[in-house]
Amino acid sequence: MLIMSYPQLNNHGLTLEKLFLKTVRSRNTGELTDGRESISYREFYERIIRIADKLHRDVGEKRTISVMDWNTIDFASLIYAIPLSGNIIHPVDVRQPPAQVISSMKEAGSTHLLYSRDFEKLAVAVSSSGHIKSEDVRESGKVIQEYEHSSHEGIELPVLDENRAASVLFSSGTTGKPKGVKYRHRDIVLTTWAMETNLSAFPGPARLTSVDTVFSLIPFFHLWSWGTIFISTLLGSNYILGGRFDPKGAAENIRKNKVTWMSMVPTMFNALTAAERDSLDHMKILIGGSAIPSGILNFASEHHIELTGIYGFTDGLAAGIGNSNVTDDFSRRNADAVNSITPLIFTDFGIEGENNELKFKAPWIPDGYFNMPEETAYRNGWFYPGDSAEFTDEGKIRIRDRIKDLIKSGGEFIPSGLLEYYISGIGEIVDVAVIGMHDDKWVERPVAIYRTSTGKPVPDETIKTYLTELASKGLIKGWWIPDRFILVENMPMTSTGKIDKKVLRVTVDKQSK
Repeated sequence: MLIMSYPQLNNHGLTLEKLFLKTVRSRNTGELTDGRESISYREFYERIIRIADKLHRDVGEKRTISVMDWNTIDFASLIYAIPLSGNIIHPVDVRQPPAQVISSMKEAGSTHLLYSRDFEKLAVAVSSSGHIKSEDVRESGKVIQEYEHSSHEGIELPVLDENRAASVLFSSGTTGKPKGVKYRHRDIVLTTWAMETNLSAFPGPARLTSVDTVFSLIPFFHLWSWGTIFISTLLGSNYILGGRFDPKGAAENIRKNKVTWMSMVPTMFNALTAAERDSLDHMKILIGGSAIPSGILNFASEHHIELTGIYGFTDGLAAGIGNSNVTDDFSRRNADAVNSITPLIFTDFGIEGENNELKFKAPWIPDGYFNMPEETAYRNGWFYPGDSAEFTDEGKIRIRDRIKDLIKSGGEFIPSGLLEYYISGIGEIVDVAVIGMHDDKWVERPVAIYRTSTGKPVPDETIKTYLTELASKGLIKGWWIPDRFILVENMPMTSTGKIDKKVLRVTVDKQSK
């Protein structure tokens, strides 16, 4: 029997509540769990509408509301409720320095802040800055509890158009000041649709369906956890919210909730398998954010972990997700879905210039950065993410390297990403970054910085011999082999879990002087 009674909105076009239309009508859908509570999608939707209604009464509309929290049901509720109230949500990158957090909130035009208890000190800093009135800086848990039990009858929400702004996001700032973009309801729904189409309509590993239990390790402040909350709502799949990423806690969540599908960056994969070697066995994983090392692919094959790659960016949302027609070889199938990415439906790509610079076009890309209009990444309807790439015979995209990470040596380029891919498969090496350092003769030469699972160095000659063998097979060129190999205890990380090469360059430069 269909559930016929639920709050209906009169919005026009692809607005966010459309993602619930199947899940609120069916009893055969999953639930959301964050360790404190579990709720069905119908209960989730009704909670969202109550919060949105009260928000609209209290705040009005067309305001930017910043949110500080880890991945919780409260945060998931606000990701929907704030846009549906006619306002704009700004998921705050809480791993940025306080001064940068406050600066981003100012540039976003935030008038209100909702924060969880973990970020009380940061919220006090925001309040003390004078940018947001102290009465508009409130603890999210208390606000949601108050809103859920409001006594108003009926719904007083604005009628929204799909072109209404829904969210503000900022890049992680790995190349300088974080850049801000705005996304409409339509942009989010279209990207969700395109992502799930690539993940279910085409063959390959790590396919995602409504019977999966989804656990994304990506924080909500980074592309709404790669849009997994939206995809799971669309499908009605079980959705696990694990709070702040912690390897042992994540492993426990996997066991307790019988997780089948996850999303993460490579450093999270390594942290999980280091904490519990078998924690990801037989898992389906969407992985991306940086090049996938060969060491992860080798480990996945040994533990029967399905991997597929994702290619995307804060400034343009998802662009590609891996597919594969390989059926007779598990390892080769994973590699095919990770090392080259299939463009999402509705997208277009091109390559231009001496560096084979990639350009990307989709119905959801912004017109530009709202806080840095001088930036030229958006040109003539295209977005230029700063990657060097090539097309395969199958029409897939193979990312060679970040253009800024290409190492110019003797007038030719060395792709750091390819060297990282191979070096990560050596011995106990788990993380590696190859950077270009100044050289009086060649302009730049590659230096490899690596971390091992044991904390002990791998002999330089072992690494060089392995790379020399690859060069003899034509997989790399001999002159690409790094001049130096440096062991570190820890890798500097960006707020989104990527190795911070900017910090590494400064560190190695200081050591060289």
